[in-house]
Order: sequence, then C-alpha cells, then structure tokens
Amino acid sequence: MFILKGVSRSFGAVLALERVNLTVESGKTTVLIGPSGCGKSTLLRLMLGLLAPTSGGLEFEGAPITPANAPALRQRMGYVVQGGGLFPHLTARENVALLARHLGWSRECTEARTRELALLARIEDDIWDRYPREISGGQGQRVALVRALMLDPEVLLLDEPLGALDPLVRADLQEGLAQVFSTLKKTVVLVTHDLGEAAFFGHTLVLMQGGRIVQEGSLKELQETPADPFVTRFLEAQGRLVV
Repeated sequence: MFILKGVSRSFGAVLALERVNLTVESGKTTVLIGPSGCGKSTLLRLMLGLLAPTSGGLEFEGAPITPANAPALRQRMGYVVQGGGLFPHLTARENVALLARHLGWSRECTEARTRELALLARIEDDIWDRYPREISGGQGQRVALVRALMLDPEVLLLDEPLGALDPLVRADLQEGLAQVFSTLKKTVVLVTHDLGEAAFFGHTLVLMQGGRIVQEGSLKELQETPADPFVTRFLEAQGRLVV
C-alpha cells in the first residue's frame, strides 16, 4: 500500500525523520510506536501528502506521492486525528457528510452510507443532531471514524485516535475498532505510544526513536530478538506502566 524509500524530513534545523525505509502491507495493520517526538505523526502526515519529504520518496499503490496529486490521493485515504478533529460548528451528521457533500453525493446516498457505518461503529441514533460539545469523547471518536470511512477509503490512517480517552472507554473502543478493521478488511496505519494498544491492533509494530526506525516486527520478535538496547528499554518501561 505504501513504500517509503530513504525518507527524511526537516523543519528548519530540526531533523524530524532520517532516512526512513518502510513498506506497509495491504490488508494489514501497521502500528507506529515510540516515545513522544520520535517522528510517528510526521511520518503519518507524509503518507497523507500533508507534508512533503525533504529527501527520499513515497509511493501509494505504486504511484509517487507529490504535492500535485496528494489532494486526489487523500480522497482514497481515511484520516482520524487525535481527539477526533470534529468541526465544533457542525453536528455529528454534518461532520460525517461534509466530504460526501463536497463531492456531490446525493442526500439519499449519503444517508444510506451513514446508516450503514453507524451500525458498524455502534453509534446511537440520538447523537446525530448534536454538536461535538454535546457528545462524549468516545461518541466523538466513533463519529470521527465514520467520517474517515465515509468514502470507503483503501487505507485508514489513525493518529493516536484513543489517546485522550479514559481507560474503560478506551478499552471499549479498541474492541470496536478491531471489529471494524476485521469486518472491512482495511489497510490500517495506527500511531500510538502505548505498547498494549500496539500489540492489540498490530500485525507489524514499527518502533521509532529520534526520527529513525529502530526495529519492526511482531511484539514477540521485539521481545525475543531486540535489534538495539533501546528496544528492550522501551518494552521494559512500558511494562512498568501496567499494574
């Protein structure tokens, strides 16, 4: 689905990503994990074409991602930001229908797709005419997921989608998201700093530090054959957070 070759990205004098090589498999969930500031979200925004690499190149389904074609390619990708990113002046229904309306979908088609996804995401009927401030964080994340799935994208890109939620709501949504991923058989790239969440979702874990990929593989591979002492330190530090 994605191929990254020697991708680097700088912001002024700050090197955010350094010579990243990565292949994201179709139909699998790839999880970008690592400490804050390691480059996870920057990498996701490069895949979306929201940023251009300083050097190196990216491909999406065999086509180079360029500033010229990025807007069209993004219509084939679903994106959920941390906190959901719902527009506060629009109702839940209006948030979900925004891009479909922009692309000229009929009202009947938009409503049918909304009902289909609402059932899959377990969204109650009574929230659709409420504004984001009037619904819970968990409900807001479900609405954001439906918005990302509205155009039936080929890939879902999720940036810390559950990071701001309390543990019980987070656990419930993890189960819900896993069901959605399984049912729709989507390619998923998920950013998180939480090892338990990464292991729950990920076919492949990509551990990053300082803008570089330290190791990728299953949790078992990271545990049993760490490529760098940082891998072991990160896993042990995460383990101490679990009571």
